[in-house]
Amino acid sequence: MKVLLVATNRERFPYPVAPLGVLCVAAAARGAGHEVEFLDLGMEASPQQALRNALQSNHHQAVAFGIRNLDNCLAFAPRSYADDVRELAKTVRRCFQGPFILGGSGFSVAPHGWMRRLEADCGVIGEGERAFPELLARLEAGKSLAGLTGVITASKNGSPDGAFPARGFERLAELTPPAHELCNYSPYVRRGGFVGVQTKRGCPFKCIYCVYPQLEGTRYRLRPPEAVVAEIETVVVRSKQRHFFFVDSVFNDPREHALAICAELSRRRLPVRWSAFCNPVGFDAELARAMVQAGCTGVEFGLDAATPKMLAALGKPFGQREIRTALQAMRDAGLPFLLCLLFGGPDETWADIEETQAFLDGCATANCVFASVGIRIHQGTALAGLATQEGLLSQNQDLFESTYYISPALADRVVEKLDRIARRRPEWSSPADWRRPIMGWAQKVVLLLNVRPQWKHIRGYGQYMRRRVK
Repeated sequence: MKVLLVATNRERFPYPVAPLGVLCVAAAARGAGHEVEFLDLGMEASPQQALRNALQSNHHQAVAFGIRNLDNCLAFAPRSYADDVRELAKTVRRCFQGPFILGGSGFSVAPHGWMRRLEADCGVIGEGERAFPELLARLEAGKSLAGLTGVITASKNGSPDGAFPARGFERLAELTPPAHELCNYSPYVRRGGFVGVQTKRGCPFKCIYCVYPQLEGTRYRLRPPEAVVAEIETVVVRSKQRHFFFVDSVFNDPREHALAICAELSRRRLPVRWSAFCNPVGFDAELARAMVQAGCTGVEFGLDAATPKMLAALGKPFGQREIRTALQAMRDAGLPFLLCLLFGGPDETWADIEETQAFLDGCATANCVFASVGIRIHQGTALAGLATQEGLLSQNQDLFESTYYISPALADRVVEKLDRIARRRPEWSSPADWRRPIMGWAQKVVLLLNVRPQWKHIRGYGQYMRRRVK
């Protein structure tokens, strides 16, 4: 079957993210014998015109949208992507009469909401490498989609029917590598982006707000380190790119797998630079040194909290001892690191936030601390259940629209108060910073100088710029 596969994500803050999920699905569909045309709207100046041109230039039998995100998950600078995708969907309906398919991580967290709003014929929930090619095969043969695991359809009364996640591959070694050759990475990299690579899927942790376990499962499925690095080498040779990001929910767990990835990168001596998301679980000096030797340029730690009370409240799998060990390991290895804090969890108070800052003062100092507030509530998470129990959500409330959990004790002038706390430390940044024009100017300078990671010199910004803003 001939399908037009469209990457719809156009978010460029703090840098544009090149597609990965749609490239995985494209490779699987091609491997199953389907003909795939790929359209990436991420860096297009006129996405509507680009989509119209693609629809009119070829005789496609189906059109599929890859939706990366539902919204930006920022409570005090919210942005939904639904309206932009809806306009693209209207263009499809005007210019194309065949099956219209949805998929992607952003679709999978709220499939019913997307189906209703975009009037699609069907969608793939969860991993698409198995379900999408089979879906295309059935459409081409004129067969019913009934009983196809992971596929949701529009029923006759207009509401979506069925919502079971697709069956993923148990052995990721069986997967065809993503079709990186379809993507032009150069404009992404010029604007601070990376080539995305997965080393595993799944997450066994139980953070109360997180949708990773829903999307990828609750246990790790590991890719062979040799396959991961071979994929990177192929991109280096074909596309001449050298900046990568490991997009796993957590790169450093399992620790032995992360060490094996680093060892394979070091063995091949590829001219690459990379960064990753990590947490303090099992993170020690040996791993930090291995990451440096393998070309790592920085780590983003998703702490979210740093006091015993709030670590427990958010369901975090680590404690203060692990945090101290991980941050000291980073500092000793000379690796830049960022800490992400997510305030506003259950029963959190201003005293808890003050305690968080005091604790981090006693740890190795980060290059940057991003302090955010307000936790996006997604359907099916423990946080959604808690919010319903507390009366903050109604039973069966539609969470397609941005809905945030903020502890009542923090609700009054929360951005202003958090900013006052953040200003005490040059490495801290608050939501108030992100609204200031000077941050836009600083971002342009960072891109011009190709500083990586972009947050590497936030302390300098804090020392010489933030203190001048009244």
